[in-house]
Amino acid sequence: MTKENEINEFIRSVDDMLASKYIMVDRKISDILLSIAKSKSVYNVIAECMINFDFVEEWNRATQGTSLKLPNTASKRVSFIFCLLNNIDDGNLEITYILDKYFSANPKQSPYENFCLEVILEFKRLMLEFLGYSHEKDITAPIETADETKFKTLEALLLDLLKEVKTCSKLKKCSMEKENIIAVISTYIYAVSERQQNYFYAFLLTLKAELGKDKRFANKLVKIEELSNSLIRG
Repeated sequence: MTKENEINEFIRSVDDMLASKYIMVDRKISDILLSIAKSKSVYNVIAECMINFDFVEEWNRATQGTSLKLPNTASKRVSFIFCLLNNIDDGNLEITYILDKYFSANPKQSPYENFCLEVILEFKRLMLEFLGYSHEKDITAPIETADETKFKTLEALLLDLLKEVKTCSKLKKCSMEKENIIAVISTYIYAVSERQQNYFYAFLLTLKAELGKDKRFANKLVKIEELSNSLIRG
């Protein structure tokens, strides 16, 4: 894999988290860390920033108030965010606690959205600078395949469906409990993110049986079915 492709994979993983919902946060953080491990260029930048960096000390400084204060210098901010993501991924820090305690001040956006804008987007900006790119458009981007576009569209549709179902006070003519339907959609989203087409048909049948008679979801289900079948057929 070329340097540009490695960096693009890292950027894509960050952008996926920025575009995703809270329900996928654990998976998206893992994807970012995996992309870092796979890219020598990205890893080397972080390794250099980590020299003499003390996360516990910086964490104590950052959490003095009601908002998370990132370190002043760019290299320390990179190290801090990298260590923060690792600690969340390892289970040493609880993401729900962090979001509620330090990213709830702005009521116009969810704590997760605030976290992505203040921490994840900043991580991307700093890494591009350290890698020598003033803007990501300066990197030669790989051509995205038609199937990759379909996967991303399908995931977005399912996330929208999940949001709609969660906000419904009552689901019509469903034999399953609302919580179970939410679990099916969430697992469907995970299967899409993992490119596991062999599970799509079972999830699709369940959703059609449970939500297909409700006009509120009809158009979205048709689009989900079309994309799913296209990806199943390959």
